[in-house]
Formats: sequence, structure tokens, C-alpha cells
Amino acid sequence: MSQAVAQPTKTRSITKKSASTGVRLWVRAKFLGFRRSKVQQNVNQSILRIEGVNDRTGAQYYFGKRVAYVYKTSSGEKDRRFKTIWGRISRAHGNTGAVLARFNHNLPPRAIGATLRVMLFPQRA
Repeated sequence: MSQAVAQPTKTRSITKKSASTGVRLWVRAKFLGFRRSKVQQNVNQSILRIEGVNDRTGAQYYFGKRVAYVYKTSSGEKDRRFKTIWGRISRAHGNTGAVLARFNHNLPPRAIGATLRVMLFPQRA
């Protein structure tokens, strides 16, 4: 007969994170281009690819979330050198997780391929 040998329990020390490290409240997205057909494009509807979203059901979480395109201007004072164009995610585009977003002012074409910020608030109930 074999006897069960009691294993010593391992204890872990709890490390407290410093208060200076913040939590990022946004997710990266790439601006792929405008919604378009063979002949025309709708510049008021932008196609975005959100990081980590690979299907249509995963994109549903982001419907209604706000999107920010932050860009640097050449003119202006140092404290006003960055500007933002705000928008909102409206619906899915296709089955691979891309979404359509509408912005207050249409995004400029030079923003294609740029990184946008998808805010994780407001949270729908």
C-alpha cells in the first residue's frame, strides 16, 4: 500500500501595481478606406478594421462606440498642435469583422491606413 505524501503548498506574494500605470480605455483600429461601389464611393461612411475582431458577431459589441482620429497639425501653438475628428460605429461591413463608422467631418483621404482609437465607452446596458 502506498501512502499519500502531502505536498507543501506554494505561496505567492501579491505585488501591487503602481498607481502611475493607467488603463487604456480604447482599442486600436485601422482606417481601410471609404465604403464604395464600382463607380462611386461614399466618403461619409468609413470602413474600419478593429484589432482583435474577426467576425460579425464580435463586431456587434462595438456598435455605438465612439471613434477618434487624432492627427498632428503643422501650425498652431504647442498645446494646440493635435486635432481630433470624432465619429461613431454604426454597423458591420461584411463577415470578417470590419465595421462602418460615420464621422462628424469626413475623414481626409490621407488618413487611409492610419490608426484610429475606438473608445470602450459609452457602455450599452
